[in-house]
Amino acid sequence: MKLAVYDEGLSRVYYERVRVGFERTVGGYVEQNAAKLAEVVKGFARKAKGLGARKLGLCTYRASVLAWSKDGVPLTNIITWIDGRGREVVEKLPGYARFLRNISGALSQILSPDSPAVLMRWIFDHVEGLRERVERGDAYLWTVDSYVLYTLTGKFYSDATNAALTGLIHPRNLEEIDVVFSLLKLPRRVPEVVDNVVDAGSFEGLDISVLIADQQSASVAVGALREGAIESVHGTGSFVEQCTGRLAMVGGGLVPLILLSLDGQRVYGVEGFVRTTGSIVEWLREAGFFSSYEEMEELASRAGRGVLVLPAFGGFRCPRASRLRGLITGLHPGVGRGEVVAGLAWGVALHIAYIIREIRRRVGAPRSPLWASGGYSQSDYFLQVLADATGLKVARPVDVESSCRGVAKLLALADGRISRKELEEPPPPGKVFEPRLSGEERERLLESYSEFLEVVRKWEKNPILSGSF
Repeated sequence: MKLAVYDEGLSRVYYERVRVGFERTVGGYVEQNAAKLAEVVKGFARKAKGLGARKLGLCTYRASVLAWSKDGVPLTNIITWIDGRGREVVEKLPGYARFLRNISGALSQILSPDSPAVLMRWIFDHVEGLRERVERGDAYLWTVDSYVLYTLTGKFYSDATNAALTGLIHPRNLEEIDVVFSLLKLPRRVPEVVDNVVDAGSFEGLDISVLIADQQSASVAVGALREGAIESVHGTGSFVEQCTGRLAMVGGGLVPLILLSLDGQRVYGVEGFVRTTGSIVEWLREAGFFSSYEEMEELASRAGRGVLVLPAFGGFRCPRASRLRGLITGLHPGVGRGEVVAGLAWGVALHIAYIIREIRRRVGAPRSPLWASGGYSQSDYFLQVLADATGLKVARPVDVESSCRGVAKLLALADGRISRKELEEPPPPGKVFEPRLSGEERERLLESYSEFLEVVRKWEKNPILSGSF
């Protein structure tokens, strides 16, 4: 979790990060402590006020759900897509639901194990009495954005960028998707869906004026709000968003999403992602491959090529391979730590290139540059490999905390200090990486990676590759 405070010129004057982390339950599930998260948010808000902030914006990670009582006390931990418990719900769907899922690309994505709608059903199935409490209005069940705001102001809102990704609210008109409520037998108790700039109440004298999902906020930060503009964030996972200018129900594991909603007008995009980039970086560090990110960069820059780390700790959505787990290929006696570290950069970059090729096929070519931000984007080695793999110029902004900066821009808009048009203006790049591979080399490399993916996908249910033996 992060706190960033900006002055009126949008220069960052304070930054702090607190790690909430994950907890493993007795059943092997992965959760986050909801009470601790609320405590950290309130502490951040008070610190921001002490530093002179007048307005607050909330930017939250997505697709994670929890239940809480009317007085704001969490009734569950935060349930994320990481542990795959939603698979229990999907496997128990009645035959007619599975049939509809198989013939509808949209339902196939919504009725997937990592969908918030599916995770909500899991919670209702496992928390006794919760359904009745929600139906009476004594408790709430929704995504993290709603919970955080509720603990601060008591308002049950969800912003359009978060709500449209639950599978329960249609991104076209923000209306409830009847068939999903029916198939999952969910009570129709949903928050008020609001724009990203909104009067969301106040907390101890701080007005809350902005609510937005983290990846969409990153698009705002770099002005990727015109058709073809593309950006990527490389933190816990690697996410790619391309602005489409219209709602595109694309399929293929890509996610249609609202990038921004202002005054009832929405900007649409599509997204593809690798779930676990930063998680694998941390795993390599904890496993002793490097002790600092400076050492990671040095090792990668001196390494030879040939090792590839398939970044599938949590499976893939594009292409669909939810049970697949990470692999390291190309090992031989001459391989050292550097080759493995470099192999992760190539694995992430090639999969991002694969996703961008799928986006290109469905909604058109992206406009260069590919903006890259987030923690892993600080690696020059990775961004150069990303440029080589995608064939796009890769631009890194000076401020790589793009989700925070996107909120700051929207707060400035709410204050009348910038215009709607200025939201679309990109920042000056801190560094630009030019592709070094020829088009022929790149195409051959990407085709080889695609063939490799097809091979490992055939083995997805193999107990060795799925990690279930």
